[in-house]
Amino acid sequence: MRIAAAALLLPALALAQGRAPAETAGEARSPAVYPEQQIALRVNHGAHLRRQIGCDACHDAVARSESASDRNLPAEARCAPCHAIEEARAGMPVSPPSACQDCHPGFDWTVQRAPRASRFPPPNLHFSHARHLARGAGCADCHGDLSRVDLATRADLPRMATCLGCHDGARAPSACATCHPTSLRARGARLETGYPSGKLVPGPGNPFGLDHGPRWERSHALAGAGQRARCLACHDEPSCARCHDALVRPQAVHPGDFLSTHMVPARQQAERCDACHRRQSFCIACHERTGVGRNADPAFQDPSARVHPPGWLTPGSGHHALQAARNMGSCVSCHREEQCLGCHAATSGGARPHPPGFASGCRSLLRRNQRACARCHALGDPSDAAARCR
Repeated sequence: MRIAAAALLLPALALAQGRAPAETAGEARSPAVYPEQQIALRVNHGAHLRRQIGCDACHDAVARSESASDRNLPAEARCAPCHAIEEARAGMPVSPPSACQDCHPGFDWTVQRAPRASRFPPPNLHFSHARHLARGAGCADCHGDLSRVDLATRADLPRMATCLGCHDGARAPSACATCHPTSLRARGARLETGYPSGKLVPGPGNPFGLDHGPRWERSHALAGAGQRARCLACHDEPSCARCHDALVRPQAVHPGDFLSTHMVPARQQAERCDACHRRQSFCIACHERTGVGRNADPAFQDPSARVHPPGWLTPGSGHHALQAARNMGSCVSCHREEQCLGCHAATSGGARPHPPGFASGCRSLLRRNQRACARCHALGDPSDAAARCR
């Protein structure tokens, strides 16, 4: 039976000292995922495994464990078949060592009623040992080779990189919420990031390159490129807007000298610009201040700075007419109605803005709202009747 390695117990068993050489500072686990433990036990997992004592001999409960909050720790009754506890209390020589202080350092059963208690907070994860075991996962797959570890601690619990070895989106789901709990308080069921034991933040060695270390605010745009979905697992749009609201100069949003090239992406993906910038209060104001807008102060107008390409207004070209028909809202973000009337008002003999066949329904529109018609047509002038109805 393939049960969790010397602790597919989620809080691993051991003293918080005397680690084997395999553990390094880089193996530290996040307290937001695995809260700190208070361990008052001495258990040599490596010695048990080297004596061919399988994981299931002590941790048989993992085969039925469906929740990460299950302790999966053996009671004293599980130790009794190998450790002659009562004989050791009577002073008889026994092997293996079975005195109380061999497992409970400093405990004297003749003086104290009970040994000092250990504290094993459950991890802040969704996890089912039973489901993983049923699919063929072995103890060492998640916990490593504990035969070389004298004292197993939370440092022997799996890291995210280990989980992603199987949770690649093909063999097993790779969505963050598969393992990390979501918050009912967060909009969009985003991950819970605030725990009493610490804040859930990607740290060094993050497999996606999203280490939220020093100066992350300066490098997150590059590191997060193409990983928007992963960012949105924890962050919502308002959290981005706190820095990128376009009311003040944004913090490293655009590359250097972006003003000289922004017209290309603005034409290609205007909706992305609208996510941060308000056209009327930001774009138009800037264009008019710099002399690009049509309503700019003549003292600042720059004839060489053109928003529209050459021939945009040439009769018959169809450039601006086609764009106006597609998205009038884009036009009126810069142009006022008076500018259109300068060419299209019937009173000025301008080009007709109505499509073919419009006359068939114009009378009903006139009865419904004469004011709209009066913007271009002199309704009181009989000579304009043809313009109204043709």
